[in-house]
Amino acid sequence: MSAGEIELQPGERVLWAGEPVQRPLYVAADGVIAPAGLVLAAAAVWFVLAKQPSGLPMAAAVVALALGLYGAAGRSVVRYLALGRTTYAVTDSRIIARSGLFRQKERSTELAGLPAPVLKPGPSRTGTIGFGGAGSVTLMGIGEPKRVRDLLVKAIDEAGARQAPPEADTSAA
Repeated sequence: MSAGEIELQPGERVLWAGEPVQRPLYVAADGVIAPAGLVLAAAAVWFVLAKQPSGLPMAAAVVALALGLYGAAGRSVVRYLALGRTTYAVTDSRIIARSGLFRQKERSTELAGLPAPVLKPGPSRTGTIGFGGAGSVTLMGIGEPKRVRDLLVKAIDEAGARQAPPEADTSAA
């Protein structure tokens, strides 16, 4: 993502821009969702074969099978493909991610008030940077993650300092 592709706020400047260089097929949440999807898909197949339903029960079984297969494998494949079309930018006031398989959607998170970034190292000097809060942008599979994390720490501190009210002068006049 270049600075020309995003709408900057007045006075905002881009500190870093990049894209995933490593697209993880498996993330920690998949350790729960994939097995649950397999169980749901297996239960749907068993129900169809054992009960031979028709009408609404058959439709429900097909929906359960589709959801189970998506949870077991589809979710990982969709994430992998979407990361191939993802770009990130860090400005002096926010983190921006543009992603999507068919239609690019832009999400941003204000830096002021974010907790310290957490780096999860990945293979081949890549990593994922998250912030521990739901709804904040996660930089997944980026190169030079330690440098980007350090840049984020500094940018978060500076953004917080700009948001803080000025300290009152306590000296006697």
